[in-house]
Amino acid sequence: MRKSVWLVMLSIVLLLSACAKSGGVSPASSSKGAPIGASQGVPTNDSQSLTVDGKKTVVVSVLRKNRFMESAVRSFEEKHKDIQIEIKEYKASTGTESDGTGEMLSEADVEKYVQSVTTQAISGKGADLILMNNLPQDKFVDKKLLVDLNDLIAKDSSFDQNAVYANILKASQDGDGLYVMPLSISLETVQGNTSLLKQANISVDKNKPWSWSEFKDVANKLQQQGGYEGYYNMAMSPLLYDYIEENYEELVGQGKPNFDSEMFLSMMKEVKSIYDEGLLSEGFTSDPNKAIFKMVGIMNPMVALTMSSDFDYYQKPSAGGKKVGVPFKTMDSFGINSKSDVQAEAWEFIKFLLSDETQASPDLFGLPVNKVALDKKLNEVLQVIESGTIELPIPKEQLPSSETLKSRIAEVQKLVAEAGALRSGDMKVLTIALEEFESFKSGQKSAEEVSKLIQNRVTTYLNE
Repeated sequence: MRKSVWLVMLSIVLLLSACAKSGGVSPASSSKGAPIGASQGVPTNDSQSLTVDGKKTVVVSVLRKNRFMESAVRSFEEKHKDIQIEIKEYKASTGTESDGTGEMLSEADVEKYVQSVTTQAISGKGADLILMNNLPQDKFVDKKLLVDLNDLIAKDSSFDQNAVYANILKASQDGDGLYVMPLSISLETVQGNTSLLKQANISVDKNKPWSWSEFKDVANKLQQQGGYEGYYNMAMSPLLYDYIEENYEELVGQGKPNFDSEMFLSMMKEVKSIYDEGLLSEGFTSDPNKAIFKMVGIMNPMVALTMSSDFDYYQKPSAGGKKVGVPFKTMDSFGINSKSDVQAEAWEFIKFLLSDETQASPDLFGLPVNKVALDKKLNEVLQVIESGTIELPIPKEQLPSSETLKSRIAEVQKLVAEAGALRSGDMKVLTIALEEFESFKSGQKSAEEVSKLIQNRVTTYLNE
């Protein structure tokens, strides 16, 4: 059971990356070209920070190197002759495909990164700059393993805070501190087939938040009419995963698990009822021509603008149906080790990764948090579509018109500016919840039994 749950977890984590032609510093990304100073040993903060030629070295831990990081390192070192960036990766890339996606990651790859980097950081060792994807950020912050980047921003007059989306940084805070800097994001929206909605005579306000209970009402109407499906290939476990991420602060806030609460019991029961009532089905059995909604958010500028003209972006249903800002996920984010003796140099590299030029790189996966770079990428996609030089698997007649494309650009810019609800969670906590949920899903145990099992296991983990 554990293996099947991990496959679900990895499919969720890698879903966004798998849709990209090439990635940023994400779990599914891979590297092409010559390696860049990969450290063969475990970096320690009591080691020499000066190289033989007098340069200061910033060690960066990543799960896997990729083109974006390699290119950024080369450009940074050309402009900062006194700083060397050394990459420590935990998964050797063997991909040879022209698009650079490479092989898929295994459970062991992710576990190795999480366990190794967390153990090193807690013991006072580890890299100077840490890719925080998949790591237990709550634990890192609680144990004061990361630098509060707000302090560095306040002291650095060279950092233009207006160049990046301040709302993204604010939503990425833990309390009043910003311990992890996001480089790119994806917006947690859904694609809705406006033509099918019109045919079914069903109205859903794309600008209004709605709950999964309200979705059930829509799905019931669709079921009564026949010939329609509510969601395209939406399985039960990923739906619970989404529920937990949305309510993570209430379920695991301040390190105090709350999985035996009435709120979580209701979550599990509502998720299961959607499938028990036949409103959604397990497995890849959906017909894309009948599905009203697709759980595909805005992952990058190309995806945002090339969606078929029959579709539009709608708000993602939530547990409570309340809007607290457009939900989003960070694709890549970095934290500075509080024990590092090259914090100033690590901060210089983060600033470079947030610059107009670096964020505009075609190898950065996700929507840039830099305003100029996002605008540039959106308009580049507009130009290639209008010129007819773009190659896509959908017929050109289904591509949106120039007027619609420009309208979508404005919509994406507005959604990013309104993003304010970060979806995240400790991978281990999420894994525990999905593992135990399997027995409720199959009818072997009650919701009450499962919630207590999750509560006990998560409590034990958080107290480790």
